[in-house]
Amino acid sequence: MLQIILPIVFIIIGIFLKKTTSPGFRNSKKLSNVFIILGISTLVAKLILIYLHSK
Repeated sequence: MLQIILPIVFIIIGIFLKKTTSPGFRNSKKLSNVFIILGISTLVAKLILIYLHSK
């Protein structure tokens, strides 16, 4: 369950960093892309592994 929750948290953090207008987070747009890509790729890989394991 943690392997599915953690990528979702990464995606949420990435979206937060991309959408925020706070001056402290304004320079972290590249980091937000990294979090979003990491979250999506990890979530897709975990779902593929769950699908392959169920066969």
